[in-house]
Amino acid sequence: MMKPGGSITTTLRALSLAALTSILFGGPAQADEQRTWTSADGKTVEAEFMSATDRHVTIRRGSDGRRFTMALDTLSEADRAWVADKVAALAGPEPKEPSGIFADKLNDDFEHMEFGSLKFRFYGGKRLRANERYPVVVYLHGKGSGGTDNEKQLHGAARKFAEGDFYKDNPSFILVPQCPDDSKGWNGEYLDDVIGLIEAALENLPADPDRVYITGVSMGGFGTWKAIAHSPELFAAAVPVCGGGSPSTARDIKAIPIWAHHGVADDVVPVAGTQRMVEALERVRGNIKYTEYDEASGIKHNAWTPCYNNPEVFEWIFAQRRGAK
Repeated sequence: MMKPGGSITTTLRALSLAALTSILFGGPAQADEQRTWTSADGKTVEAEFMSATDRHVTIRRGSDGRRFTMALDTLSEADRAWVADKVAALAGPEPKEPSGIFADKLNDDFEHMEFGSLKFRFYGGKRLRANERYPVVVYLHGKGSGGTDNEKQLHGAARKFAEGDFYKDNPSFILVPQCPDDSKGWNGEYLDDVIGLIEAALENLPADPDRVYITGVSMGGFGTWKAIAHSPELFAAAVPVCGGGSPSTARDIKAIPIWAHHGVADDVVPVAGTQRMVEALERVRGNIKYTEYDEASGIKHNAWTPCYNNPEVFEWIFAQRRGAK
């Protein structure tokens, strides 16, 4: 909301001609709710907002449906501020075409790409629009999918995020890096480059910086905990699966919505690693959810199977926004 005394006319003029044209000719065809408008001399009328320019606003009176176009300077300061906010909201963000390494890469397919020490796959839909902002989703694979073929890591949740109906309802930019050397895991240069890749996506794509999501399995579960501890300000949500982290980082990551998953009978990565993280986050009142699969479930070192087959997990991820209360 614009503060009283600010330059409302300047704010309106700052909007692009294309945005104003959209508002005037393709914009508020749907009716706004009635609100009370107050003139500078104190007169009031119940009417709905129709359109605006940098000097005028058109409203429709509720009592008879008659339209009026008025000069903004004849309205109260509060109404002029409301119009400025309304126009800014309708205009949306400025168009931002993919650039840098992502130029011409929105092809409805997982593109083969490279960044720093990493090879990675990137998915962006052809129909994503430059004047919208979309989430960035990062998937970190487990041990056995590393190397340099840029193929083995493309499985599990990575493909689920791009599936037809789901992607149609939840469009996003999907990043699937491949760890060059599984024996080193998501550490050091490899982790730094994961963070750098995310930052490059935010800089060069019409991406929403408040909706960066990360998930990973096994080695990638450890990598997920490490990534959010490395750059907690970057992430809106995390889903670490059968991994573990350092409880000492709990206070740094407590504001990030986290939904951890692990099987009690995991015979590769002991469940205690996730339990310790959950307990540490609970002690600092962190934003933590935890699903633990008991022995009766038959889940061992494959907690990703029930996790990524649960629609609620994906719905939860896409409902998160950085800084939301």
